[in-house]
Amino acid sequence: MKQLLTSLITLFFSYTQLTATAQIALKGRVTDYTSGAGIEQVSIQTNQQSKGTVTDQNGYFSLLIEKGNQVLKFTHLSYQPFSIGVIVGDRNEFLNIQLTPDMIGLDEISIISSHTRERSTPVAISTIKSAMIQREIGGQEYPEIMKMTPGVYATKLGGGNGDARISIRGFQQENLGLLLNGVPVSSVENGLVYWSNWAGLGDATQSIQVQRGLGASRVALNSVGGTINIITKSTEASKGGSISYAISDFGNRKTILSLSTGKTEKGYALTFLGSRTTGPGYVDATHVDAWAWFLSLSKQINPEHLLVFTGMGAPERHGQRSYGLTKQQYDQYGNRYNPNWGMFNGKIESLSENFYHKPQFALNHYWKINEKSLLASSAYLSFGDGGGKFSESFMSEGASGFRKNNQIDWDAVYRQNTTHNDSVQLAGGEYVKGFSKIILTNYRASHVWHGLLSTLSHEVNGNLKIITGIHTRYFKSNLREEISNLMGGTFWVDQYAWSLAGIGGRNQLKGIGDIINVDNDARVDVVSYFGQAEYRIGKVNAFAAGTVSNTWFRRTDRINYIGNTESELVSKAGYDLKAGLDYSIDNHHNFYLNAGYYSKAPYFKFVFANFSNAVVQDLGNEIIEAFEAGYDFSRGNINLKFNAYYTLWKDKSLLSRENIQLENNTQTRALIRGLDALHKGLEFEGTAKLSRNLMLGSVLSLGDWRWKNDVQAELYNDNQVLIDYTEVYVKDLKVGDAPQFQAGIYGELILLPDLTLNFNWLYHGRLYAEFDPAGRNNPDDRKQPYRIPDYSITDLFVNYDFKIAGLKTIASLSCYNLLDKEAIMRGEDGSTHDIDSFRGFWSQGRTFNLSMKISF
Repeated sequence: MKQLLTSLITLFFSYTQLTATAQIALKGRVTDYTSGAGIEQVSIQTNQQSKGTVTDQNGYFSLLIEKGNQVLKFTHLSYQPFSIGVIVGDRNEFLNIQLTPDMIGLDEISIISSHTRERSTPVAISTIKSAMIQREIGGQEYPEIMKMTPGVYATKLGGGNGDARISIRGFQQENLGLLLNGVPVSSVENGLVYWSNWAGLGDATQSIQVQRGLGASRVALNSVGGTINIITKSTEASKGGSISYAISDFGNRKTILSLSTGKTEKGYALTFLGSRTTGPGYVDATHVDAWAWFLSLSKQINPEHLLVFTGMGAPERHGQRSYGLTKQQYDQYGNRYNPNWGMFNGKIESLSENFYHKPQFALNHYWKINEKSLLASSAYLSFGDGGGKFSESFMSEGASGFRKNNQIDWDAVYRQNTTHNDSVQLAGGEYVKGFSKIILTNYRASHVWHGLLSTLSHEVNGNLKIITGIHTRYFKSNLREEISNLMGGTFWVDQYAWSLAGIGGRNQLKGIGDIINVDNDARVDVVSYFGQAEYRIGKVNAFAAGTVSNTWFRRTDRINYIGNTESELVSKAGYDLKAGLDYSIDNHHNFYLNAGYYSKAPYFKFVFANFSNAVVQDLGNEIIEAFEAGYDFSRGNINLKFNAYYTLWKDKSLLSRENIQLENNTQTRALIRGLDALHKGLEFEGTAKLSRNLMLGSVLSLGDWRWKNDVQAELYNDNQVLIDYTEVYVKDLKVGDAPQFQAGIYGELILLPDLTLNFNWLYHGRLYAEFDPAGRNNPDDRKQPYRIPDYSITDLFVNYDFKIAGLKTIASLSCYNLLDKEAIMRGEDGSTHDIDSFRGFWSQGRTFNLSMKISF
């Protein structure tokens, strides 16, 4: 009996030891695909074991699992379930698992938006997720969220709320594509993006995907340098909400409320987000008073049909600093100095103030035709109205010339208007007195656009997918100048000095609300057809895509013309072709190539180049040729990306920024055609999870961007008759307004389970001042534009998670420009190409932003 018991005990311990040695501790982390944040309480099960585990509060897990082929199943109430097959051996890689939030329409929107997963499309892609956006937006402008992306340069401008600029690979905003849920939102007149119109967008953003170069978008027709693809939050399938409050050290305050009903039994779901921002601004007289709202409503009609309605807007008013400072002004008054304002009647009166509201609505319909076909359509509408402050003068120097204590002396302006005894003769011979010599005006801009974007995705078989569709857009805008304040005078005398028709019997005495100088409409209609084929076989993914488009232009001008105020209808066709190949050598190594050719139709501003209805003759398309190659490496906790690009921009059109005096004393703008530029460079980004608590990342960008040739600028009269030429000497000059060398390091350190520290350090070098090529008319002046001194900026972010009354709470402290560096970020080159003639914008000093968010 004793021998039998001994044998059973030995057998038991032998079996236990054998079982233990057959099991391996498999480790990994589960994160949110859209935000990058770790997810706690994710259930992890295998197909061969009833025993499982759950992730900790930072998303980490460790699971004892048997060797061999296993299938892991990841489930969470707020996320879509996910399964993955793994081969468990003696040595196993750390698993990085991404779960997709259970948000209604999130998968479908990727069809319209051309939002792609990295390592699956042969283009240079960087995805910025919501956790980083919410952590770092704080006191930054929206484009600055993207500044740690290779090749991207994003900064504030004058310091007003929403006043910012972004470039990619040296290409400015008018040559980038900006998509909001797949819909282009850049101006069709000039390609610009007015970021203050989207002041609340950061609060509603789910993710930002920066596609550098030609990108994967099928509707971003001006994406020469890259495409910024913004995906807003979808309707959340779970019920809940949050409230947050933030304050900066210079007094700006922001409150945000978010609510979601969750998906009801009848298939409805509603998500709302609203925010309010007020404060004095960092720069003098750059106060802000802004609201923002976002609404998403969905209805699951049946398993095949889903409707999602989204709307958003940001009515706002903010002070601006429109012009850069000289070095002398900066040294004397500091980086907060703003020369564009003064006190009047006890209040700030500024020459630079912006006010606007541009709501955008979209109704998306997703039709799952069958298991292989999906039709995604978006009908959208946007209308906006607002403007900016301006001033006019007559028989007097401008308002900026009246100075007191280095600011505008509005009292002196008022005294002049109310006390002068000058008279002026009207066109009818009558003399009048009591007119204003200086007035305040508003440049008002209103617009309406609506369109339809429809995309059909069809999987022909397991290897081939076809995507095709159509995009149509109607756009009409009105630009006018309205008198807002007579500043003590009785009326304004309108001389119609800029009108081709002269006074023409029109009323010359104008009052508040009357239109002067500018009153014109722009009409731009676009239709484009696109198609794309994706082929996957084994380790190879390939795609070929093409778009053909036609744009119609018409201009209406009620100042320059009397009677027939409309221009002729102008039609311009364009197209693009691009293709790419992605080869996965194995699970760790990936290589891709892409190439493209664009024939880009001109913007409205080039079609009607001289503020009249006369059409520029023989205006051709700009041509873009691009090539790119890249390599990705991924193993365990290390991810590295390398790429090289070559973009040749031919027959580029430019307009001079200043009017040029002709022999008959009239003025015109110089139109430059046939200008070529070459942008080439190398880019790198990488991340490494060095330990469970430490992640480091780095970015590097090395560019060589320069103008390729000298050309002749054409001078036209008001009827677009060529009357003269002027030489433009820019060959081998550097392209300005973006650094041609960047290096950065960022990281995350989990100090405690609930305390996280993040930092960014970014160095900018070989940054040349922006300049007007039309101004380079001297063949002996081949000097490069002013090279702005190299600089670096460090930002720090601290987040602490805790609970208040059982509710999840996050307290955040952001510090921008931690080391309080003084640096020039952007500016205009001067005649001597040095600091003495330069005007620019200096960095803000060290600033802080403190916030708290409670979720329920």
